[in-house]
Amino acid sequence: MERKKIAVIGLGSFGTMLTKYLFEEGHEVLAIDLQEDLVDAVKDFSTVSVCLDATDENALRSQAIDEMDIVVIALADDFQTSVICADLLKKCGAVSIYARYQTELQQRVLSLLGVKNLFNPEEKAAKSMAEIVGYSSMRANFQVSEEYHVVEVNVPKRYVGKTIAEADIRHTYEINIITIKRPQEAKENKRASDVKQEKVLGIPKGNMTLRENDVLVLFASQTSLTKFLEG
Repeated sequence: MERKKIAVIGLGSFGTMLTKYLFEEGHEVLAIDLQEDLVDAVKDFSTVSVCLDATDENALRSQAIDEMDIVVIALADDFQTSVICADLLKKCGAVSIYARYQTELQQRVLSLLGVKNLFNPEEKAAKSMAEIVGYSSMRANFQVSEEYHVVEVNVPKRYVGKTIAEADIRHTYEINIITIKRPQEAKENKRASDVKQEKVLGIPKGNMTLRENDVLVLFASQTSLTKFLEG
């Protein structure tokens, strides 16, 4: 994975988690917020954490913001600051700007400023949760695009005992099986109450037999996934 220089502006709950995950993935992360306590809270999982005003052009330039591969405006409750910050980032020469929005109006305003990478984490999380709750066999859902998802699904009973070739999920539903997670057999010194570990079986082959309690990791469109889950 290519190591990137990423600035995260706004260290609320989302910005803090984003900073942590990016840092753990090995990226160089510059964390920015106006509140000193929030900046202090991310010192251990950011490359540099700075307390500054994101609406101050000179302050942004002092952090070599134009040298960042990506700048993420993760502010949630202060949209005016987000707009000013986005405008200043473009003026400073930031190459790639991602901005958070909460309403359609905010999305339109940011688009008019020329910010192309817009995201609404609450909307995406709610949609993902609705799909997981709606289908009892679905365990996790990652939306790759508006149409395509990577999901974890408990193997349907109709496929237990069949090989992947016999199940023919790819041709029947136009769904690719990325891999399979299989519960590991309990060791003698393990208690029944212990958390079960799952083994990732790698790239699945056609002669692999599907077992009860297997978890399929699938790449599928929403339409194909719905047909597959409804059987």
